[in-house]
Amino acid sequence: MSIEETEAMVARAVEGVVPLAKAKLVGGELGESMSVDDERHTAFDQLGALEPPYDPHMLCLLFEHSNSLRQNVDAYATNIDAFGHTFDPMIDLDADDVRERVAAGMPGTPTDSELDARFKQLQVDMKTEEIQLRALFASITEEESFVSLRKRTRQDLEVVGNGYWEILRNKAREVAQFVYVPAYTMRLLPICSKAVEVGINRRVSDTEIRKLSVRKRFRTFVQHVDGRFVYFKEYGDPRTLSSKTGRFYDTPMALDEEEKGTAPATEILHFRIPSPRSPYGVPRWIGQLLGVMGSRQVEEVNFLYFENKSVPPLAILVSGGRIAQDSVTKIEDYVKNNLRGRQNFHKILIIEAEPSQGTASNETSSRMKIELKPLLGAQHSDALFQNYDEKNMDKVGQAFRLPRMLRGDIRDFNRSTAIAAKHFAEEQVFQPEREDFDWNINTKILLPMGFRLLKFRSLAPVTRDPQVMSETVKNLMNAGAITPAEGRLLASDIFNVEFRRIDEPWTKQPIQLTLAGIGLEPGEGGPEDGAAVASAKQVLRLRDMLKRAETAALSQEFAEAKAGYDGRGLDE
Repeated sequence: MSIEETEAMVARAVEGVVPLAKAKLVGGELGESMSVDDERHTAFDQLGALEPPYDPHMLCLLFEHSNSLRQNVDAYATNIDAFGHTFDPMIDLDADDVRERVAAGMPGTPTDSELDARFKQLQVDMKTEEIQLRALFASITEEESFVSLRKRTRQDLEVVGNGYWEILRNKAREVAQFVYVPAYTMRLLPICSKAVEVGINRRVSDTEIRKLSVRKRFRTFVQHVDGRFVYFKEYGDPRTLSSKTGRFYDTPMALDEEEKGTAPATEILHFRIPSPRSPYGVPRWIGQLLGVMGSRQVEEVNFLYFENKSVPPLAILVSGGRIAQDSVTKIEDYVKNNLRGRQNFHKILIIEAEPSQGTASNETSSRMKIELKPLLGAQHSDALFQNYDEKNMDKVGQAFRLPRMLRGDIRDFNRSTAIAAKHFAEEQVFQPEREDFDWNINTKILLPMGFRLLKFRSLAPVTRDPQVMSETVKNLMNAGAITPAEGRLLASDIFNVEFRRIDEPWTKQPIQLTLAGIGLEPGEGGPEDGAAVASAKQVLRLRDMLKRAETAALSQEFAEAKAGYDGRGLDE
């Protein structure tokens, strides 16, 4: 590829024109089998769909044939989405300031009895929400697990820059199922000019949400699947849309009257890596497009070397004559059949030469010469462009901000550097991505469904040493810095396992008080009675009394000793 062609390709990429059809693959070009895809592009254009900055189908082909993208994308999918999830309370009912936080969500100034009743109701509601959420996410997907859905969506998000879920609702208009939609089949339609009034839930405190009415502009989506086009509406759009024609109707009955047998369009939840110039997302590796394509061509050059440009190890040079035809046949047979095995190690190859045609033998015998010339210097001892390819792979990894170890390359790593690399990737790359996904689930899915006391949280891999962390929690508990209940919460985070909650009073006080026999009576331990604080103060009083008694005893002993002494040395 010339410099002019490269510059033109980069220019087309910046302008949004698909530049990838020129990337060659073994056996042909990417664009050779694109007639069907070209027809799809034409049909999308006729429907008024927005053109994505980079062709999704071509990005998928590049991903399949790249030697560096797969390991980076798999590292993202595994470390961000493969460890499951849990549901955390929005408010800790055992916290010191819980009464103030609960009162903030109640009208006026609640009395103590009203707060007590509110606490009991919150405990019931929290348990009910937990049961409902666990049941919902256990059946939220039908053909695959929720983890598998997340990993496939993550792959689309990192390869194409966009991910899509189809949201299905039950007869009560509640979210019932998530369905994966391949990103390369979807296109966005222009956003609607008319705003629609919708009701949303807005959080006003840790325990309360409020219904608000806002005006919002939605867009629609269109998918090409199985040779036909299907329309979708944006998640949260309350209007009735035809899945066949993309037209809006006032009611589902009006749709059925106008388009008999046409189902209303379902909703699409759109994930994307934001682009400043397009409503579509753009993959984070797009800046390394030329490196990805260059590495692919390096692989092809090395593959085709053995088929088209292989250099033999030896050349037989004859001057002043020619090799007899029998010798040519004998050499070919010898090389083919007699160069393997230790029994042939000392065999001798005899080559006979004869004068050129029309030349007397006595004229050429004095200057006839046979020479065996090795060609090892002309052979490539290893693959070509390895430094270039390695630099390209590193640049792609840098675009994902992943250490080499997480891309499958463990060279130059020891225990310390491996732990540091894992901590860096977890804190700087994976956890922020999990929090972004969790925000989408909590804000766009759970809050509109009315879940107000629990929040969705993606679990992370255990990057800490469980033995060291367990010892740390044990020391904190023995020092009285944390209670057993807090220790169990820390332990569940260390081992990535959710422990059963224990509501016994002894879990809410330091372990020293329990061992000393100073505990809370059954039914105590809530934030309203402060019994743990009272017990702690009692221990401190006992400690001070013991110290005073010990001091008094020492003083008495000293006085008695002084009285029995003659006092001479002591007075001096």
